[in-house]
Amino acid sequence: MTDSFRAPKLARKQRVKWWSQHIPLAYVTVIGLFVLIYLSVAFIELRLPRWLISVGVSPSGVNLLLGTVWCGLGIWGVRARKDLGAGWLLISVLCLMGGLLTLAKAFAFI
Repeated sequence: MTDSFRAPKLARKQRVKWWSQHIPLAYVTVIGLFVLIYLSVAFIELRLPRWLISVGVSPSGVNLLLGTVWCGLGIWGVRARKDLGAGWLLISVLCLMGGLLTLAKAFAFI
């Protein structure tokens, strides 16, 4: 009989073994996940300013709102994802830098 500590450890070991036997599928899954995230963020990034302007938000207000969201997402990602690896940390840092640039554009520094 397994206890509450050994059961998750055994399940994790079996998942790692399965993925190590299916390396091409693992690569396709990871690349597909990044492409899906990128396309969804790009779609929102393209459409959201038009939607906000259509409801009456000024262009600098759109930049302020988007910059704040990207900075918040980047800060949250850097703090929460340090132990998940360099890929997630890089994505979070890029979100933070994009947010800072958008905020600089909102305050007319750029």
